Amino acid sequence: MFAKERQNIIFSMIKDNGAVTTARLVESFGVSIETIRRDLLQMEQQGQLLRVHGGAVEKGTMKVCLELKERNKEYGVQKQNLSSKAMEFIQEGDVICIDEGSTAISLSEALRERFTKLTVVTHSLDVFNILCNHREFEVILCGGHFMRTENAFFGPLVLDTLNTLHVKKAFIFPSAVSLEYGICDFHQDLYQVQNAMIKAADEIYILADSSKFERNALLKLDDMKDTYSYITDSDLPEELRSLYKENNIKIYTGGI
Repeated sequence: MFAKERQNIIFSMIKDNGAVTTARLVESFGVSIETIRRDLLQMEQQGQLLRVHGGAVEKGTMKVCLELKERNKEYGVQKQNLSSKAMEFIQEGDVICIDEGSTAISLSEALRERFTKLTVVTHSLDVFNILCNHREFEVILCGGHFMRTENAFFGPLVLDTLNTLHVKKAFIFPSAVSLEYGICDFHQDLYQVQNAMIKAADEIYILADSSKFERNALLKLDDMKDTYSYITDSDLPEELRSLYKENNIKIYTGGI
């Protein structure tokens, strides 16, 4: 098989699965790892993919920035699935921090049904409204300037509050996640709050539905660190899961 023909097949595999591992390509084509590495290098130089440790990913596109009311209509089943999976990482009596967003709403509804006693810190009015009437929950709302499009608070007053707190676990909901670009979001003011939540927590959980993986957004919150745990739904392609494993990224999937 000529190199160009092989590269066309590689390109189709990445388009179908979002990623491909070097090991799979070596096995599929019966060629050396050096040959595959040359193929991937040439394809990256032509702008067809991005090389990462252990393989390659589709060249990430910019995630569209939608307002919260629009995001609430998308990927409902996926958000429920990953929220259900997140319950496995929370214990009764935990002190946790919850970011804002449509997935935060799904997570909060799951918490309300599952747990008896929690302390929850949030800057999301939606999260507060879902949890505040639970008899055994202690809910701390970090108030400040109000962003109506996100139904959440931001600004120095929120940051001052978070800087005085320490929580066991923080649940962050970014707009995009990728090996190349890291954990990304759009709103500078909310990005600062997310950063403060990460600094306040012992354990970091990144929750994102599968549509957000190998995409990018305007602001980089952090690298895709192997000390964080990533929770998504079962629609994440197996090739991406394998590639993240190659890079020591802990991916947990909920759903069938």
